[in-house]
Amino acid sequence: MILRLSNSEGLLFLALIIFVTVFCLVRWLAIVTGATPAGPERLKRRLRELRGLGGGAEEETLLKLPNLASSFLEQLLIKTQFLGKIQTLMTQADVRWKVSSFLLMELLFGGVGLAWGFFHWGPLGGAGGAGVGLFLPYKFLLIRRKRRLKQFEKLLPDTLDLLARSLKAGHSLPAGLQLVAKEMADPIGSEFLKTYKEYSHGVDLNTTLINLCQRVDLRDLGFFTTAILIQRETGGNLTEILEKIAMLIRERFKLRNQIRALTAEGRLSGLILVLLPPIMATILFFINPEYESLLLNHPTGRMISLLAVGFQLLGIFAIRRIVNIKV
Repeated sequence: MILRLSNSEGLLFLALIIFVTVFCLVRWLAIVTGATPAGPERLKRRLRELRGLGGGAEEETLLKLPNLASSFLEQLLIKTQFLGKIQTLMTQADVRWKVSSFLLMELLFGGVGLAWGFFHWGPLGGAGGAGVGLFLPYKFLLIRRKRRLKQFEKLLPDTLDLLARSLKAGHSLPAGLQLVAKEMADPIGSEFLKTYKEYSHGVDLNTTLINLCQRVDLRDLGFFTTAILIQRETGGNLTEILEKIAMLIRERFKLRNQIRALTAEGRLSGLILVLLPPIMATILFFINPEYESLLLNHPTGRMISLLAVGFQLLGIFAIRRIVNIKV
């Protein structure tokens, strides 16, 4: 069902769409710039954190402030399991935003997608547009979290070597954490800085390391934390343990690169198989539009097109499962 609008209604609806889109874009840019301050702002934040290591005035409070406001509705929402996962995801993605603001962004994007899809393709299009609009902010968090974990994992072997050399020089483990916070780049420097501040504020070292693993959901970091927890209970040479973990991580990186080289042909073949049907359909549309229009105008053609898209998505999933080997 396609709705027909008069000229005045169409202009009013277009103005509404433009207003909501611009508003969402401004808020979205606020999230992005607030989460990843670039250039001087990022440098200023890092300098403020390092000043805290020197014993200067602390800007942070010792209290654990929730990521939601203090209203009754938001306190009720945070108790739900889904919003708890969203808050954890925002922490792991290092997005400094309230969950309530993120939910507002979800609703705005979903509303824009719903209106756009409904007025162009009817109820089914409205449902699809709302789903896409609701998924985009969540996808942004997933992408940012994945990118941050890759950066953290890349810096982790050098961090463990630095910590091991600090222990060899006679420093304590908290002093080694402080050294890592000063010397290593973000995101690993800022996370170890949070860990050191928690310990200097009186939190038990085991608890601070567990909190670090909760903020950074990385398997190699879990090995590091487990090794320290076991060593504190049973004893042993922590320096040797850290060096072996760093060597293990580097060997896994080497194995991962070898696997990517061996599966390069399969990934290229999958990319060609995925891109070939839409490219051929586009070429045929420009060569013979009447022949191609049967797939869009005729009911059987639309059904065949949807079936082809479904099989295409199934093929993408199968190829990714084949070439994506976990190490």
